Amino acid sequence: MTSSRALVRAIPITTVLAIVAVGLVLIALAYWRRGTVALAFAMLLAGLLRLLLSDRVIGVLAVRGKAFDVGFYALTGVAMMVLAIGLT
Repeated sequence: MTSSRALVRAIPITTVLAIVAVGLVLIALAYWRRGTVALAFAMLLAGLLRLLLSDRVIGVLAVRGKAFDVGFYALTGVAMMVLAIGLT
């Protein structure tokens, strides 16, 4: 039972980190806009997961209080998205 709980707790952070890895690879390959959009999407997804999942399931994505975490993830994700799409 304990290993299945650990696996469930690993799913949110693994998903977010996989998207971050894709974004960093895109940036390394000189697709910086696409990479930054991927990083922004990872932040927005982390915020959504933090909002929807309980503290017991969210794992290490919970850093501070729920309101702070959701606000920080959302603000950072939107700022990155605006910078990536808005710069020409």
